[in-house]
This record gives sequence, structure tokens and C-alpha cells, in this order.
Amino acid sequence: MIKESFKFFFSKFIRKHIPTLILIFVLSIFTLLFSFISPLLIRSLVDNVFVGRVQGLFIYIILAIIGMYIVSSISSYFNSYVTGKLSLVLLKEVSESIFNVVQFASLKSSQTIKVGDMITRIMGNTQIAINIPVRIIPSLFMSVVSIVVPFAIMLTLNYKLAIIVMSPVVLFALSSAIFGKRMEKIQKAFLTVNASIYSFLKENLSIIPLVKVFNLESWSQNRFNHQINDYYGISLNYTKISSLNSSLSSLILGVPIVLLITFGGYMVIGGTISLGTFTAFLSYTSIFFSPISQLSSIWTSYKSSLPAFDRLKEIYDMEPENNIDDVIAIKKGIITFENVWFSYDNRTILKGFNATFIHGLNYIVGDNGTGKSTILKLICSLYSADKGNIKIDGQDINEIKRNSLIKNVSMIFSDPYLFDGTIYENIRIGNLDATKEEIISVSKLVNVHDFIESTTDKYDTEVGENGLMLSSGEKQKIALARAILKNSPIILLDEVTKSIDKDSRDSINNVIMNLMTEKTVIIVTHNSNEININSNIIHLDEDGELDGSVKPIVSPLPDVVT
Repeated sequence: MIKESFKFFFSKFIRKHIPTLILIFVLSIFTLLFSFISPLLIRSLVDNVFVGRVQGLFIYIILAIIGMYIVSSISSYFNSYVTGKLSLVLLKEVSESIFNVVQFASLKSSQTIKVGDMITRIMGNTQIAINIPVRIIPSLFMSVVSIVVPFAIMLTLNYKLAIIVMSPVVLFALSSAIFGKRMEKIQKAFLTVNASIYSFLKENLSIIPLVKVFNLESWSQNRFNHQINDYYGISLNYTKISSLNSSLSSLILGVPIVLLITFGGYMVIGGTISLGTFTAFLSYTSIFFSPISQLSSIWTSYKSSLPAFDRLKEIYDMEPENNIDDVIAIKKGIITFENVWFSYDNRTILKGFNATFIHGLNYIVGDNGTGKSTILKLICSLYSADKGNIKIDGQDINEIKRNSLIKNVSMIFSDPYLFDGTIYENIRIGNLDATKEEIISVSKLVNVHDFIESTTDKYDTEVGENGLMLSSGEKQKIALARAILKNSPIILLDEVTKSIDKDSRDSINNVIMNLMTEKTVIIVTHNSNEININSNIIHLDEDGELDGSVKPIVSPLPDVVT
């Protein structure tokens, strides 16, 4: 039975390339043309030229052999080129499609797969999946052709000897069935372990400073050793089964040769068949059983590659973001939560949460794990509420097109998320249509312009992977600059000052104070000293509920929502 994941992959990506696959099949047949015809030419050479002394045929046979070589070589070239090009085209199409699905999947859904695992699926598993329709199936087809054609020719030469020589085929079929199933099971486990190693390496290489500060080199090495031991064990098991399958195939391949020499030899001695026919049988037997041996290997490769389709299909099954077409119109920027419930990873974060965030300055305070950051992610639709409503100026965000919502909301994370590029590029992503003058203007506004100008390459300074060339304060100022460049009416800040120096913290807070008159600003913070006493303060208790019994952290202001 064909896997559903394979049907999905074939329908989405392979169907439109069927003409190219047919061309590959045709070129493959021409590539095999020489191997099919040459034994007959050799038979004629032995019986008619060497034995029968018909010397006039000699030159024609030589020319025919040369012609077959040329046709076969040209076909082989185009076959390799077309196959290679199709593999690259499919790799491009599939990887782009999968990356697009990941980009537009809901954050809650995409975070169920580790980053390292996702990388192996997008590239490694994609290449494995592509290999089946582009290389394995054509090879399977050509192996069948290489079996059927020689067998048909041998039947015409001497059907009794053909049946005797072909009898070991059942042994190959039995071997393929047994080993194919075992290889599929082992490969599924291998792909999981392989993805786990990628996830470990990505995580560990990103926390090397932490490892060094806490003297965790040995601990980290032990964790890697455990991962690589699992990889080694499963890979060794795969190698063992694969080697055993290959060894048995080689052993079985010797059986028809022994049968041919035994029975065919007696027929030549007895005059039942000619020496040329016997020579042709030797060639066709090799041609026949070589693809049978390959067929066994191809089948196990096919079975062991199938889990890749399941892993790719899991990405396409991720929950997408909403595709509503309505746009949002923001006038005051008042955000209301009405009986909002949200859970993540089987843990309830918010329980019947009700609150209003006003135009101006708002704070969310509470202990770790009470859902402060979750509230911000719900507002910008990174997460979707399990039930309840979130409204902006009375408009339910679940009924708003996500692109429209995001244009009106900016979020600055505690980790500023800088990509490996220049300072200019990292600010510009706030508004890709912004001019350099506008980028310089917002940089001055957040007090990062002087620092940028002090660097060797100024705005073209490379920040490094995740901004490693910059200090925490500089990274957060750049993140704030791109948020201001976006110029959205709602700005969300998640613990943006918790790990930066005092000067950077004061600078960022001054910018926030200037924004509060024009925008709805919501700040998650642990630092009570930063809270403006004239702001709207939302206090969460440990159950993720609005705690009306707890006084605001600074003072019991009249505009505190309870």
C-alpha cells in the first residue's frame, strides 16, 4: 500500500514533472541499448565469423558495436544531466514550499518541532524524499526492463535453459521483502536521532559562553557523547543489516552462474546449443541478475526513505494562521481581553482573563510564569486564544487579516532577535521602504546613532550572529529603532530593559515616555522602579488571572484595571 504522505508529495510536487520523468526513462532505455544488443552481436561473431568463417560480417559487427557505444554514451550524458537538474529543481521547489509553510504556521504549532529537527526536515529529509521519484523509481523501472528484456531474449534462444537459469529469482524476492521492512524501521529511528543531534548542536553552540562561565565543558561533552552514541548504535545496526543484505545478494548471484555452467555446458557438449548461444547466455545472465541484485538494494533504499515523507507531511499538517480578509481600523488603540483562556503544552496559562489596555502607557506585572509575555503574543496574534475575545477598538482580532493586524502592532522581545547582517539592515526590516535618512532619524531618537558613527563601518557594521558583536543595550536600542521605524499605533515591549546597563535603560525609558502620548504602549517588566505612577497597571497572580485583590506595585491608582 502506498503511504498517504507519499501520495501527498507526489500530487503536490511530482505530478507536474511527469514529462521530465518520462524523458529520463526513455534516455535510460537508450543507455541500456548496448547491453541488450551486444550479446546477440557477440553470438553472431562467435557462430558466424569465428566458427562459420563468414568474414564479411566482421566489419558490420564492429561498426554496430561502435554505434551502440556512441548511442549509449550520449544517452547516459543527457540522462545524468536531466536527472541532476530535476533533483535541483525539486529541491528548490520543495524546500521553498516547506519554509513558506513554517513561516506562516501558527507559532504554537511550529514550536512543537525543535529548530535543529526542522532544519533536517527542510533540507536533509527533502533530499531523501526527492531521491525516490527522481532516482530510485527510475532505477527500479530500469531494473525491471533490464530483467524482462534479457529474459525474453533468452527464452527465444533456449527456453529450457532460460527457466533453469532464472529459478533463483525467488531467493532475491524473499531477501528483498525481509530486509526492506527491517530497513524502513531502522531508518525511521535513524532520522529521529539525526534530528536530535542537529537540535543539540544548535542549542549547545549558541550557549558556549554559558558553558565556559559555569565550567560545564565536561557536562556538555557527556551530553554530546550520549547523543552520538545513540547515532552510532542505530547507524551501526543499519550498516549491519545493509551489509548482510548485500552479502546475501552476492551469494545468490552466484547460483545462476553455477546452473548455467552445469546445464549449459552439458548442452554445448551434447550439441543442443551452439557455443555462441552459450556465450550470449553468459552475458544475458549477468545482465539479468545484476539488476535483480540492484533491485533488492533499490527496494531497501526505497523502504528506508519512506519515513522522510512522513516527517515532511508533519510540517504541512501544522496549524496555519488565520486567513481572514477583513482589515483593522485603529483610532484610539484600546485593547480589551474578554474572558480569555489560553493553554500551552497541556498547561493552562490564562484562565478567564479580563483586562483593558488604554491609549498611552500600560504595564503588565507579575511573577514568572503568570502569562505576561503570553498576553503580548496573543495581542500580535503569535498565539491564538483557546476561547474568549481580544478586541482592538472593539474589533475582534480573530476576525482581522493578520497582515493588517501586524502592520498596526510592533513588538520588542527580551531577546531582540538580530540577524547576521549590518546595523542598517537590522533597523530597516521595521520598514523595508524606509530611506536612509529615516533610519538615521530613528537611530538618533533612540540614542544609538553616536555609537553607530563611532564604529569603523558605521551603519554597514556587521552585528554577527544574533548580534554577538554588540552589547545588550546596543542590541535593544536597535530593536527599538526598527519598532519606531515601523510607526505602528501599538507597541509591545517584553522585558526589554532587564539585562542592559543603566544608561541604555534610561535612554530606552525616555524614548518610551515620548511615545506614550501618541501610541498604545504595553510594557512587561519586573522592575517596579521603572513603572510610571500615572500609567495603567495590570497585575497577574500565579494562576494567570487578573488579581483584583493585589494592589498595584507602585500605588493604588484610580485607573488600575481590576
